[in-house]
Amino acid sequence: MTASDDRRGPAAEARIDELEARLAQQDQSVLELSNELYRQQRQIAQLTEELRALRGRFDSLAARESDPDPADEVPPHY
Repeated sequence: MTASDDRRGPAAEARIDELEARLAQQDQSVLELSNELYRQQRQIAQLTEELRALRGRFDSLAARESDPDPADEVPPHY
């Protein structure tokens, strides 16, 4: 212990210990949030790719239906 540590007293040391504990908890929280953000970014990228694939399928189906073949049409019922 240094001379400045002797002057701080037990209240100051308790406060420093509390601040160190809070800092450790905040570091852990930041790490957990960072990991969750990374997981969500990967999920968003995957969903974006799936959406692109579905849009491509939808566009190809829409292109086929926009120019229907008259032989495929169902005759009206009387």
